[in-house]
Amino acid sequence: MKTTLAGFLSFSALLVTGMTGLASADFVQGDIGDAAQNPLATPWTRPQATYKIIDPGLPTVTGDGVSAVQSNVIYLNNCKPNGCQVTPGQDNSATNRSSIPDQASTVTPFAYSDSNWQQVVQCVKDTYAAYGVQIVTERPASGNYHMAIVAGRPQDVQMQSGVGGVSPFACGFINNAISFSFANIYGGSVDDVCWTVAQETAHSWGLDHKFDNKDPMTYLQSGPDRKTFQNTAGPCGEFSARNCQCGGSNMNSHQMIMGTFGSSTPTPPTVTITAPKQGDSVQAGFAIRADITDDVGATKAELRIDGNLVATINAAPWVFNAPMTLGQGNHTIKITGYDVGGTPDDASITVAIGAPCKKAADCSNDTDTCVDGRCVPGEGVDGGLGDTCTGNPECKSGQCASDGSGNSYCVESCDPELDGCPGDFGCITAGTGSVCWPGAGGGGGCSTNNDAAGLSFFGLGLGALLLSRRRRRR
Repeated sequence: MKTTLAGFLSFSALLVTGMTGLASADFVQGDIGDAAQNPLATPWTRPQATYKIIDPGLPTVTGDGVSAVQSNVIYLNNCKPNGCQVTPGQDNSATNRSSIPDQASTVTPFAYSDSNWQQVVQCVKDTYAAYGVQIVTERPASGNYHMAIVAGRPQDVQMQSGVGGVSPFACGFINNAISFSFANIYGGSVDDVCWTVAQETAHSWGLDHKFDNKDPMTYLQSGPDRKTFQNTAGPCGEFSARNCQCGGSNMNSHQMIMGTFGSSTPTPPTVTITAPKQGDSVQAGFAIRADITDDVGATKAELRIDGNLVATINAAPWVFNAPMTLGQGNHTIKITGYDVGGTPDDASITVAIGAPCKKAADCSNDTDTCVDGRCVPGEGVDGGLGDTCTGNPECKSGQCASDGSGNSYCVESCDPELDGCPGDFGCITAGTGSVCWPGAGGGGGCSTNNDAAGLSFFGLGLGALLLSRRRRRR
């Protein structure tokens, strides 16, 4: 039996394009220019997905009357060739019972080509690729599963015109639910059908509408055509921000799905630095370009130069500019790309500004010193290598390190194999990186004595890293 909870609003509206919005940038990142002031008074242009709230006190059962076990299987059903027969009642995907229709109903088959259907299926798989969710197109012979009917029109199940899809909703996981994505009203648009399927299936797990135009739970059209579950907390809402139906002021759809199903085996993105090339001679401020591709989608890229984080961008094109303050000599450029699940991969090259230095005298600025072939501010310069410091901003390199005994100095990243620290500095290995540390060299080589164990870096999240000393090659 179906029960509707009083006091909740079942949303079914249509989108309109070209209208200006009220929403504040404090609520959501990105363009929300289609957030209308009065959505209920306007004929919207895109059919929108919605949900119908059911009584959460009624447990979903199998055909044998046994409480269902939460399942990660989504069965995409296009109702070909003869349509889908559904009867009203408590949701049970195995017996085609649904809490959505008011009477026995037939959903007409998916109206488009097999090729179009395969594109929809692949898009849904891509949308859920980061999670432990299994997408199938054949009805499972046994067990529990969500059935996503991707076919027909809203009138097939007594829904009003303009509803793009509908799902049961109960502020939690509804076992063996049936959702409806009315594919036949979208004119063969793969992106629109895929967006609707993602939203409707997620509604049955307790996800509300989200006021974020990049997320499949959104009503806003101004974001990308292919939407992905965003790993950011933001307000719920349709055409304006509101509190969430199930409590709280924000929702993180990615974390909710991850918390329900866990992660899939992630495929890291592919990162390629396209400019400059390995070994190129460049000028200060040079542009750095990368291609980042992923089977689901790349969401972030970080630029590090000589081990220091320089910049982060959150959307293509993946183009950076190196700081104008980079000195003469060799510099290591590293780009790290991330997919929607936070899986990283990176690529690195080495370039030179001018000729690589071998000693301080090779640098054009007489206050510089030479580290691994690059000219950096040296001793005697405020914030230069070896200058005392109390925090990263005081150092030209952005790195202030302490040995835990009251000694804190500005340091530079180095490679222990290059024997590249000047004078009485030695290359100390800490975790995955190394820095030039004063008093550790002894004429350019590392000693295994005078250990600076317990060196830590201010504000870099490295904690009190125990250092090991490597003897450098001469």
